[in-house]
Amino acid sequence: MPTDSDMDHAYRANIDLYGHYARAIDARDWPKLSGLFTDDATFGFTQSPASPDADVTYVEGREAVIDMIRSFISVLSASHHLTSSYLVEISDDGDSACSSAYFRAYHAGKDERAHLFQESLGRFDLETVRLGSQWKIRRMLEIMMLDLGTHDAFGIDT
Repeated sequence: MPTDSDMDHAYRANIDLYGHYARAIDARDWPKLSGLFTDDATFGFTQSPASPDADVTYVEGREAVIDMIRSFISVLSASHHLTSSYLVEISDDGDSACSSAYFRAYHAGKDERAHLFQESLGRFDLETVRLGSQWKIRRMLEIMMLDLGTHDAFGIDT
């Protein structure tokens, strides 16, 4: 049975995952980003906040998840990800958790697209597991609630 201290540590570690995720993406630190996910990680994306499970596009496997994120972020001149309003529920055994946080992500175009931007506001839902002393993301769902600017900032078909 986990102690209160164990549960507090688990709670904090799950919130920290959001910060590590945002910083790794904005720094384009792909090894750091990869280390946040389990081998069997799943990333889902939806633009249907009213019914997020109805219209989800999934990417499966850590390397596929990182490759997908890299394909969107590496074509930008800069990005800036913020997260807030965290809710974390730790399992009774202290080995897994479900959490959510609101996000705001700004994406600045590069070169001939430098005048373009895309900004998204939404929510991340995570399912995480404790592997030894580290917490990892097993399932991530990005729920887009508001989309500003243009996807042309990415210079790819989005």
